[in-house]
This record gives sequence, structure tokens and C-alpha cells, in this order.
Amino acid sequence: MKRPCYVVLALLATAGASPPSHLPEPPIPPAHPPTAQSAPIPNPDAQAPLSTESRGARVSVQDFRADRFGQALGYTPGSQFQTSEDKRPIQTPGVAVQVPLH
Repeated sequence: MKRPCYVVLALLATAGASPPSHLPEPPIPPAHPPTAQSAPIPNPDAQAPLSTESRGARVSVQDFRADRFGQALGYTPGSQFQTSEDKRPIQTPGVAVQVPLH
């Protein structure tokens, strides 16, 4: 008998503890909406800016070492986890080739 009373009391206490839900009044719509204006549409004559890049393949030398931040989490202060790539004194550069597909 006491258990249902406690459940009802707990439900009433949690429902009564919620903040009041006062919503602002919505704006009143105009009596006569404007009919002379059409809805805005995108410009069908718009053109993309001219590209100054060459459309051929590009080759560049890059360092592909990824900067990973926060690797030392869980280690003592001042220490940092090092991968085999990090232990190298000189990073081996790589070649990046970019070819457009259009």
C-alpha cells in the first residue's frame, strides 16, 4: 500500500518541479498580405567565377607526416608517445600527384 503512494508522490513531485512553460504570443499576421511581389528566385544567368588554375596534372613534393595532437594523454608530464615515424630524424618526403577528372 505504501509503495503506490510513494510512486504517486514521486510523479507529482517531478511534474511539479518542471519550469513554467510560458511561450511568447505569436505575431499577428497582416490583414492584407502583399500580393504584388513574387517570391525571390535564384538568378538563372549567374555564372561561376573564372578559374585561374591550370587544368593539367600537378605534381608536388610534400611531407605526409600527420600532426596528431594530444598523443601524450595518460603519460607522465613532459613525456610523449612516439610512433616509429616520429622517431626518424628526417622525414622522408613524398610525391603528390593531382589529376583533374573533368
